[in-house]
Amino acid sequence: MAQHDYVIANGTGAAVRSDLNNGLAAIVSNNSGATEPATMYAYQWWPDTTTGLLKQRNAANSAWVTIGTLASANLGLLSLAGGTMTGVLAVTAGTAALPGIAVSGDLNTGLVSPGADQLAITTGGTSRLAVSTTAVSSTLPVDVPLGAVGTPSLTFTGDLNTGLFSPGADTVALVTSGSERARIDSSGRLLVGTSSGRTVGNTAGSIQIEGVTDTALTITDNSNGSAGDSTWLTLARTRGTAVGGTTAVSSGDWLGNLDFAGHNGSTFNVAARISGQVDGTVSGGGAGDMPGRLVFSTTADGASSPTERMRIDNTGQHRMFSTNFTYSLVIGNGSTAGTSYLFLEGRYSATDNSGATGTRSFVVWSNGNVQNTNNSYTGISDIKLKENIVDASSQWDDIKALLVRNYNLKEGQTHRQIGLIAQEVEPISPGLVYESPDRDEEGNDLGTVTKSVNYSVLYMKAVKALQEAMERIETLEARLTAAGIA
Repeated sequence: MAQHDYVIANGTGAAVRSDLNNGLAAIVSNNSGATEPATMYAYQWWPDTTTGLLKQRNAANSAWVTIGTLASANLGLLSLAGGTMTGVLAVTAGTAALPGIAVSGDLNTGLVSPGADQLAITTGGTSRLAVSTTAVSSTLPVDVPLGAVGTPSLTFTGDLNTGLFSPGADTVALVTSGSERARIDSSGRLLVGTSSGRTVGNTAGSIQIEGVTDTALTITDNSNGSAGDSTWLTLARTRGTAVGGTTAVSSGDWLGNLDFAGHNGSTFNVAARISGQVDGTVSGGGAGDMPGRLVFSTTADGASSPTERMRIDNTGQHRMFSTNFTYSLVIGNGSTAGTSYLFLEGRYSATDNSGATGTRSFVVWSNGNVQNTNNSYTGISDIKLKENIVDASSQWDDIKALLVRNYNLKEGQTHRQIGLIAQEVEPISPGLVYESPDRDEEGNDLGTVTKSVNYSVLYMKAVKALQEAMERIETLEARLTAAGIA
């Protein structure tokens, strides 16, 4: 170890020779020593024997720069061939275009820190995968193995047989405890409890649930809101031709169907159906309106598809259907005989059980009167149901003016009937006549009316007129007796 000021002083030959030897010794030992050289130069080497470090003077000759450890191979530095780091390797944060750790010959691909506690992988100068303290984010698809039902490709720590896998092209499946529970197939159908879709009735459902117990097939919709909240199942449609369409529906359009189907050994068939339909003209603008009807259908024995049996239209009218008969059941507001009524009508398209064809009606009014097209009537007449009871006024003139006719009904009844013509009664006693709207087989209003006579009231008018006639007869008999004629 030697150090020197590298200045040869004037002196005798021996002194100069000794000064040169000391300078050469300093050079050959790289100025090594326990303390720094007394005279220092820029870029000067100094093996510091106290710390065991190789140091070099900086360009400004103002400080020492540590190069490495004297006792370690390669001065403790990592060689080009690689090695093991025993300390922290700190690099610049870098950018996506110039990452802090890059690939030789591809300097825009590597690792970068876009912010505190963040690390990202860049390729081609663009960040692709980023990791922070809250999330892992990728700008590219994440490609994982297909996996299998027992070893799904996306799984959870400590529960490696629960997760997602792909059982086939364009298909993804959900697995729990090593068993497949649900899958979305290549047709976009959600299959629960089965791996293959099938047609039920006329429909291959977008959602199909299968199981062997009722609990495996139960769908529950539970509301836990306030008193005014409820649960909803909404079936809706537009006439649009794409997802998100807003084209208005039209009268007669099906809005939704609820089918009940069973398997007959070879295929599923629908046994019963409840359908919602548009029942009238739809007006747009603002909230608009949507007149609707419910249609109830069942499948007859030996048939393969359901037939409409009953409907409730947009007015609340109930209509019931069978093979040869069309029955109407109406509960609503009426006139003449009361403020409300129950109306039954049968339209026969073929001979009925009594051998007759045509139309028959039966009406029960809120005042207890009951009438039908055979002119029969009955009524509830308990005094406890009535008030403001007074004697009726004279009915003599009304009854006397009525024209009693014989006639045949046009719809195939051959036997003669006796009764009144509503249009002839109306000018005499308007209160005896009421109107019912005419409807087609679908229940649509035809814009015309049929007039009917309230015979239950007419019979009471006749009773009153008969009582008046009896009083006149009794008066006449008394006069005749007094005159000695009777």
